[in-house]
Amino acid sequence: MALPNEREALLTAWRALAGRASEPGWRCISVATYAHCHLLAGRRFPGNEEALLAGFHLAIPPTELPLGHGFVVLTVDLGTTEPDRVWFGLVRQPAGNPEMFTLMAADIVSTLGAVSGLDEGSLFRLFLDRIRAWQNFMRRGHDGLLSPEAEIGLHGELILLGMLIDAGLEVLPAVDAWRGPLHGLHDFETAAGAIEVKTTASEQGFPVKILSLEQLDPSLAEPLYLAGIHLSADSEGLNLTGRVEGVRQRLRNDSATLLAFSTLLLHAGYADTMADRYPRRFVHDRSRLLRVDDRFPNLIRSRIPSAITTVRYEIDLDRFECEDQMLTDILLHNE
Repeated sequence: MALPNEREALLTAWRALAGRASEPGWRCISVATYAHCHLLAGRRFPGNEEALLAGFHLAIPPTELPLGHGFVVLTVDLGTTEPDRVWFGLVRQPAGNPEMFTLMAADIVSTLGAVSGLDEGSLFRLFLDRIRAWQNFMRRGHDGLLSPEAEIGLHGELILLGMLIDAGLEVLPAVDAWRGPLHGLHDFETAAGAIEVKTTASEQGFPVKILSLEQLDPSLAEPLYLAGIHLSADSEGLNLTGRVEGVRQRLRNDSATLLAFSTLLLHAGYADTMADRYPRRFVHDRSRLLRVDDRFPNLIRSRIPSAITTVRYEIDLDRFECEDQMLTDILLHNE
């Protein structure tokens, strides 16, 4: 989570560096020094672009770096007296949103500071992973907000994550199992099976939307379960920020897992800097956990004509009579 002081430190440095330069090159101000990483706020001239520069001692610099959505990452020659330190510049492009770029840069400063005890290779991988997470986040639109439907979907996935932990799954395997933010076929992929989470806040019935022929195809994941999460609007319930903080409390004693969770949130489209933009509150009033097998009312590729290429449909879980599964039993069966 980017703290206000990181953001203000960067803005102050960039203002001090602004202006014109007679020669192309870099102007920089140090913003943080850790055991394995040195961070500078910089501007590149003649374009006067803002940048965050990170210096690492690396034997072999990577050849592929993140690119796009208003920024570029590139290797930088600062002409320093440390020939073994490789500098990487996260540089805003002219079309890039200045506020969003500042939030990204501040978040990276904060994130690297929180785990400065990591070895140099791990710290550098985290630097790139965090940038890639922001890259996915920025693909969602300029305002940085989830759609109302995606907001409800994230509520459900966070609820299921908490349920997995409550059912006895250790926090690291539980967070590692969350594949939805990384565009996995199913929202969770555990050693005990795949789980597709469908969340609704409908006032009538328990309708869930299936978005493809593959989501509920048990031939692609065995065993496969559908977790239906029903929410009700309630001023006494939790908003999305409260739901996120509830999971963080479960992870608070494991800093590495907490950081992995934070990065997954970015991939899912949730940034802490936008936390106050989700005022809607919901209570989780009921759930269904169902095995997707031959009795389940699903549509799959092998059962429809090949000329039909795309299918979206709804299932009302209130109309499907079948014994619900228990997460504890599913996890116990895998032990």
